[in-house]
Amino acid sequence: MRQFSNTLFGLAFGSALMMKSFAVQDELVGLAVFSVLLSAILTNFMWIRSIGIAGISGLSLVYMKLGGSSLPGTILTVITAVLLSSAVLFAIYADISISKQGEEYKHEV
Repeated sequence: MRQFSNTLFGLAFGSALMMKSFAVQDELVGLAVFSVLLSAILTNFMWIRSIGIAGISGLSLVYMKLGGSSLPGTILTVITAVLLSSAVLFAIYADISISKQGEEYKHEV
């Protein structure tokens, strides 16, 4: 599950970079890429995995600043947000499943 989570982070990163090819302002693309990277770093290195959802706030700023001026940029922002939140949820699920397996091994002894 952790590998699938990191794959989703990679897809979100690629989606954020793809905004550059659809005439989205460079500042907004940079904010989207920074948000995805920050979310991936926080999710993978913090004990509390749900803190990685903080990257959604940067993507919501990108969505607000686009304001419908670029339909492909808006669609990519929504796709990036969905991929990002899915990646965080899968990381949380991976930790839960690992902790459940540890409990099973404790009770077997």
